[in-house]
Amino acid sequence: MDQNFSLMAQSRANYYTAGSPVQFVRVELLKGDVTGEVAVCLTFKNVGTEPLTGLVIHFKCKDAAGQVLCEDDFYYEQLEAQPGDLFGSDDAVYVSDTPVSSVEVEQDRAFLNGHGVDLRAYKRVRLQTPRVLPASIAKTLQQRTGNSLLTCVPQDTQYGWFCSCGAFHPNEENCVVCSECGGDRTGIKATLTQILEEARRAAERQQQEIRSVADNVAPQRAQSDPAATAAAAQAAIDQETDATATYDPRGYAPQEEEDAEMERVRRYAPKGRLFEDDEDDESTQMFDTEELDYDDEDDDRAGRKRGRYADDDETSEDDVMAERIIHWAPPITAIVCALIIAVSLIYHFVIA
Repeated sequence: MDQNFSLMAQSRANYYTAGSPVQFVRVELLKGDVTGEVAVCLTFKNVGTEPLTGLVIHFKCKDAAGQVLCEDDFYYEQLEAQPGDLFGSDDAVYVSDTPVSSVEVEQDRAFLNGHGVDLRAYKRVRLQTPRVLPASIAKTLQQRTGNSLLTCVPQDTQYGWFCSCGAFHPNEENCVVCSECGGDRTGIKATLTQILEEARRAAERQQQEIRSVADNVAPQRAQSDPAATAAAAQAAIDQETDATATYDPRGYAPQEEEDAEMERVRRYAPKGRLFEDDEDDESTQMFDTEELDYDDEDDDRAGRKRGRYADDDETSEDDVMAERIIHWAPPITAIVCALIIAVSLIYHFVIA
């Protein structure tokens, strides 16, 4: 019964066999449109210098649970694969009625110009997965090269090079044109480099435009700041002026000194006065005892000294000056502080 098979899944080999003239390229799972069976197809590549006429491999198919569905050898015969040619994708090594999850492949023997080559001695080298290009850059690269398969970053390794289509070309192949997509190695790199450079310049222009807009906005903010700063400074000065206008020097007198003074007044002047109306009565007069002379021989000549409060009604120049200093020092200090604050604000917001 004839039926058509459509591609259901495809996976590239994540390794290459160093030194081998034959490389495993990819595995494809095809689904029949009538029976729904799954066909396993393998693709290989001749990277040697001689035509390939036959290949023997060993494969193992597993399901999602890891159970082996099929393990067998497969012989590709009557081949005419020239150096660089792909082969095997048209031959199904296994057809399953259950889903296939993984396929393991081991190369056994190759036939080059009629002589056999043992491939089991070549060791596998794991390859890194090619990096995928951003969608916008990949689209631009495809448009400029006319190749819709270019989706990855071309990369050089010590074992070979990756094409932008994702195909790996080992050093044994010694080619500059991809055998899968037909892209030129040098041309793809040059085109991608140009695209990336254009993207970099566009990003720089965008940054310059952003900085230009920011620079244009900054002066407007600077012009509006001085008015607000001046208003804030004036408000600070007015506030300080109001505070000094109601200043009362007596309000700053220590309460303890005032209480002590009143206690002395009450003790020496019970009626609230230091002296009685009769000036001859000196019973309540205070004397500076350290200036008195208690020598018995000079008692008559020693004059009594005036008390500490005896000359309260007299005012000296020093007292006047002290009173002025006490009265004007706080408001002057407050005004100077306000001016300093205003100058600092203007310097910070306008000059700096």
